[in-house]
Amino acid sequence: CNAMALYAWRLTRRFEQGEASGPDAALAKAWVTLRGRECASIGRELLGGDGLLAGSHVGKAFADMEAYYTYEGTFDINLLVAGRAHTGISAIRPRM
Repeated sequence: CNAMALYAWRLTRRFEQGEASGPDAALAKAWVTLRGRECASIGRELLGGDGLLAGSHVGKAFADMEAYYTYEGTFDINLLVAGRAHTGISAIRPRM
C-alpha cells in the first residue's frame, strides 16, 4: 500500500516540475485504484465476516475503494488513454 502513496507523490512532483501529462495521470489512477481495491479486499478477507460489516473500518474502506475505482474513471478507460499516449495507437473508435 505504500507503493500507491509513493506513486501518487512522485506523479505530483512531476506535475509540479512540468514533466507529467494527462496520460501519466490516467495510468496512475488506474494502477492506484486497482492496487487499493486489492489491499481493501485482502483486509476484508483477513477479517472474515467482520470485514463485510458496514460499521467496520475495513468494510467501509472496501466500499470506498469500489467507489474510487468507478469515480476516477473506469480502470479500462484509464488504461486505454495511457496506452494510446504511449503507443500512438487508439483502441477507442471515433464517432462516425
